[in-house]
Amino acid sequence: MSRSVIRLLGLFFVALVCIIQACQDKSESVPETESDHPAIQKPKYLWFDASANFQRFSYIDSIQYYLDKCLEVGITDLVVDVRPVSGDVLFDSNFVDQLVSWKGYQRENDWDYLEVFIQEGRKRNLRVHASVNVFSGGHNYFDAGVVYRDPEFAELTTLLNKPEGLVDIKTQKSQYAAFFNPANPKVQAYCLSIIEELVAGYELDGIILDRCRFDGIDSDFSSLSRQLFETYIGQTLVRFPDDIFRWKQLDNGNWGREPGPFYPQWLEWRAKLIHDFFALARERVKKLRPEIDFGTYTGAWYPSYFEFGVNWASKEYNPQDDDYTNWMFTDNYKNFGYADLLDTYMTGVYYNQVYGPGWYTIEGGLWKAKVLTKKEVPVIGSLYADLYQMNGSDLIDAVKLCLTLSDGLMIFDIVQVIHYDLWDEIKKGIVSSGTED
Repeated sequence: MSRSVIRLLGLFFVALVCIIQACQDKSESVPETESDHPAIQKPKYLWFDASANFQRFSYIDSIQYYLDKCLEVGITDLVVDVRPVSGDVLFDSNFVDQLVSWKGYQRENDWDYLEVFIQEGRKRNLRVHASVNVFSGGHNYFDAGVVYRDPEFAELTTLLNKPEGLVDIKTQKSQYAAFFNPANPKVQAYCLSIIEELVAGYELDGIILDRCRFDGIDSDFSSLSRQLFETYIGQTLVRFPDDIFRWKQLDNGNWGREPGPFYPQWLEWRAKLIHDFFALARERVKKLRPEIDFGTYTGAWYPSYFEFGVNWASKEYNPQDDDYTNWMFTDNYKNFGYADLLDTYMTGVYYNQVYGPGWYTIEGGLWKAKVLTKKEVPVIGSLYADLYQMNGSDLIDAVKLCLTLSDGLMIFDIVQVIHYDLWDEIKKGIVSSGTED
């Protein structure tokens, strides 16, 4: 095994950042990419986070007002979060409680939240997509959600490999999402039932899977995951979890991860698990509504997204070809890219720098996403509105760039757009791109 495998993972990422920065410093230019879609038809999504906007959109007239604002600036599609991090929902469900109270505010529950968005959207010719936080079952900041109410679900949360040992994510109050273990068949069945119920019950234009992943590289180290992994590789681990990675204290007093001999296979297994869940979710969704748009959101930072068990690239892209990551990936890892399973891929270019090559600029990130997905799925450039509170002109450029280099635009989230009054900047960016309807 290469000596790189036994290096501390923390030191590896320091080197990774240096390599990426060096690439950015080169005088290379970002190659042009062309969209497969006529410019005038490019969708412009605005995301409506459920928790951040809970009180604001607990009134029908408020929904109507802000949908009018969306129409005025050129938004064509709404992403309505109906299963936030807490795991409860904002639609009529037989499987999970509705979210009727948040941060001390109680909303009237005599009208259907999602149905109002759909009906009001139709009146304005706005397409409506529902988003679900797939594998989150509770909010750790508030001890809220089904994993805090129901002992059966409390046992399904993910077990993390931390320096102090194996700990339940519910004890980690610095992490707001209380993730389930995605490897658990009970969890998958539960989450699929919610997705199916949502798609069957509402005339949606699309569904967006969010947080359809592991919590992070420390997840999941339960006995069940160990058994499933051992079955996958056909071997019994004798030093679990050290065979995957162990914690080692560094000279500066911090802790670093030292990969074990089965670390690459572990990454492969996790990516396969998430890939297979996407395949199953797509099959279930399309069986109910073949015409519905099936999509997902992830961050655009592919070089570190393996930490979440996610390979959003095309199966035709092989990360072994990249010198700075090839030691981590098996020959099979590329087979679990899931771009071909999607109708829409929203890539989060949540960066301060607009122009330039490399992974960590908006321009470079969009180009990289197009290269990795091999035109198998429309790539929607996705922006984080909070980054533009002090410099709206950058938002104009970022919006234009998303509509030029990628196949559409998504802005997260309307709460920041409202708070920082970024409506004009969004409109100017759309108009300057020449893609407004």
